Amino acid sequence: MLITFRSDIAGDVLMMAEQARTVLQAAGREYETVPEMGVFTVTQLEEAIRQLEQAINADPDSAPDHQFDDKDRQEEDDEIAVHPISENVSLRRRAYPLLDMMRQARAAGKEVVWERGSAW
Repeated sequence: MLITFRSDIAGDVLMMAEQARTVLQAAGREYETVPEMGVFTVTQLEEAIRQLEQAINADPDSAPDHQFDDKDRQEEDDEIAVHPISENVSLRRRAYPLLDMMRQARAAGKEVVWERGSAW
């Protein structure tokens, strides 16, 4: 199932439900499944951003991308190349588009909403 995050201040952010649930949990929303619709109100955004940033910083797989340069070079040297589709996507990379939207919405005094279903 596709989840579409929207705000009046930024373009839509799309995620599959399982990945969206992971990001929402990191932002402080403990859901078993992603609800049909939801909202981060203007007053809730500050805490959600703080929790999401904290989760990213605590995630060992979410180290800044430049720290993987040596690993990438070693894989190239050893000819052990992993296809990009097989690589793990860190919380930092997965959450960045939504986190950016949340920061823009907070600055503009707008809310962030989501809904399940098609983006079209």
